[in-house]
Amino acid sequence: MSNSYSATTILADPASTVAGKQVTLSTPQRMANGINFAFATGNCENVISQAFADRCFITSASSYTEMAQWRVPLVSLDHDEIEYIVNYRTHGSGSGCNIRFTLDVNATTVVSVLALSSTTNAFANNNGVITFPAGNHYYGTVTMEIETGSGAEVEIFSVMAYFKRIVSPVPAGQKNQYNASSFVTPFGTTRTTANNAFTSRFAHNMIDNISELRKRFRSLLSWSGVYSTSSTIYPDADDAATSQIYIGVGDINSLFAYPLLPSGFENLSFDKLELHVKAIGDVDFTFFGQSLSINQASDTTVGWTIFDLEIDNGELSVVGDTRLPYYQATFDATNENQDNLVSLSNARSKRYPPAVSGITNTADAIIALTLIGV
Repeated sequence: MSNSYSATTILADPASTVAGKQVTLSTPQRMANGINFAFATGNCENVISQAFADRCFITSASSYTEMAQWRVPLVSLDHDEIEYIVNYRTHGSGSGCNIRFTLDVNATTVVSVLALSSTTNAFANNNGVITFPAGNHYYGTVTMEIETGSGAEVEIFSVMAYFKRIVSPVPAGQKNQYNASSFVTPFGTTRTTANNAFTSRFAHNMIDNISELRKRFRSLLSWSGVYSTSSTIYPDADDAATSQIYIGVGDINSLFAYPLLPSGFENLSFDKLELHVKAIGDVDFTFFGQSLSINQASDTTVGWTIFDLEIDNGELSVVGDTRLPYYQATFDATNENQDNLVSLSNARSKRYPPAVSGITNTADAIIALTLIGV
């Protein structure tokens, strides 16, 4: 019994499942194929997608130096292979330039190294396969580090990452999405193709599978500041190594995503829209119409905070309504953001890292964020 799928036969005729009508032979096969296809490929899209201006993301560091970090949603606990793609170039005559990506899921890690050699605009890619730790998990953290060889510098133009699809057929057995106690049951398409009577198990598994797959997160907005930049080839601050580290007032209404929030979305009983924010110290800010507060142990504490965003359809009617149930999620033009986000009147005199105490140094600033939703 093969849990196979085909992208060409994933939709069943809704009219063929109406009570009192004869169910056509192809309907259960198409429904089963659709579930297998959705589990294996659904949301296997970019979890990181960020581009950078020329000469901003550049380094001459001779040993691995952390330069960016992202929070990423998992696809499922069976989608264990992540692929990284980087658009880059190297400067100078040196060799030994590498990028190291580390995916961390609850302290279990997998490292992927990309060797860089081209002195012209080029792409490098590599993958990593993680063994997920026991328990319930729905997100991971990706850290990017770079090292250069003697006399060389590395410049990054864009970074992308995605979890790879499960190739047909889906391996046998129940599949955990995020929760070890709930699962998706793939269908044997050789059996559902047969001209046999329905079973109650087929119906129950179908409903349970749809409910479970509905909980799958996707990355709606992913941004990381770029820190620890350096350059001897372009030493002038006007020339290079002047990357954005902190979220500032310039990101108001310019760094945004459009989550799909159809009628009834607010009534879903599971986690459905989350904002993950990495900050130094404490920050009060407004995002997507909601006032949010990060409170950490000290103003040099660097860590991630998760916010479960509430949905109010009445309020959403004035938040970037496009006459479709898509709404602009961004840092709002509020006094709270104008006062607390980095700006000329609220500047930082130090470049992270390290975290230096005092709001005029590096404290109380956002350095990365990810918006995920179902």
